[in-house]
Amino acid sequence: MEITIPHYYKRFRCIASECPDTCCAGWAIMIDDKTLKKYKKIRGTFGRTVRASINWKEKSFRQRKGRCAFLNKENLCELYLEGGSDYFCRTCRRYPRHIEEFEDCREISLSLSCMAAARIILGSREKVRFLRREIPVRREEDYKDFDYFLFTNLLDVREAVFEILQNRTMDAGTRSCMALALVHDFQGRIQGQRLGETQELLERYRKPETADWFRKDVEQYREGSQRDTAFQMFRILKRMEVLQENWPEELWQARRMLYSRSGEEYQAMREAWKESCRNSGVDLENLREQLMVYYTYTYFAGAVYDGQAYGKIKMASAAARLTEELAMARWKAQQETLTQEDFLWTAHRLSKEIEHSDPNLIALERQLVPFGLTEFFRLMA
Repeated sequence: MEITIPHYYKRFRCIASECPDTCCAGWAIMIDDKTLKKYKKIRGTFGRTVRASINWKEKSFRQRKGRCAFLNKENLCELYLEGGSDYFCRTCRRYPRHIEEFEDCREISLSLSCMAAARIILGSREKVRFLRREIPVRREEDYKDFDYFLFTNLLDVREAVFEILQNRTMDAGTRSCMALALVHDFQGRIQGQRLGETQELLERYRKPETADWFRKDVEQYREGSQRDTAFQMFRILKRMEVLQENWPEELWQARRMLYSRSGEEYQAMREAWKESCRNSGVDLENLREQLMVYYTYTYFAGAVYDGQAYGKIKMASAAARLTEELAMARWKAQQETLTQEDFLWTAHRLSKEIEHSDPNLIALERQLVPFGLTEFFRLMA
């Protein structure tokens, strides 16, 4: 089996009680069957405490005020303090590692919802590289009806998308639009059962004159207000399952800060925000690149299961833009100041809401269907 990881993967170290947030609150922590059997065998007073702290029907840890029953006042895990990592369930051992499974390969990433991981993912100025190696497998997984030809085409297109997103001779907006256009065209090949034309498509997008054309064409989408389209996209967040208790209030405040003004006022605010970020050392160009690469790497290849490659790149683009919208609202609320750490916190908060709920991921992709390529160009340019 081939394993793929981003080059920064092994840099991760949990910062435990020093973390400004905790991964043990705000969502249900599911327990695998093997660990449940282990918990049943723990003896003594602590064993009774463990068993009383589990919802055996749901196979999850009980919560107290939205926090795992084992999370103490210092934000440390009592299970770990008592028995070390051997007492962790599979979910706790893996987090913030995220795994996507495919036939004969596995792709592993760090999750942006973890602040320590977010600092690595978005704090890097390097272009992300992906490292691959072969490992032996004990047993073969059965992937019925896995479309390997589609999968290899998806990987080829994703590689081209990475090349575009990391082409720093173009601004981040132009790169995002070009990546969207490529996958839009590729989706037509999927639906028309013309995957044999994929390499020809990629060759066209790799020509220098294609990048030159996009540099010129994208300029027209930077004129006028983005407010209405941004607001329509922002409203999707309101329709999602809430994972963090104070998230609805955060969204309401952001909505008031951003959209209770005219299109011209919104656009002026966005330009002032960009200028403020430049002056304070917040590199929006690099942050957009890293966000787009992160979300594309994590979800794009999953289109092998539903054929919706364009939906996956739209989801990546929406997540990047919504992160910017929420960061801009935070900047406004803080008397027009924003630090790199503020931006990372915002990205982490949004990821925590979107990425740890399958219904939210599905809802985001589905509700982006009415947004066409032109609307995305207007937002991402």
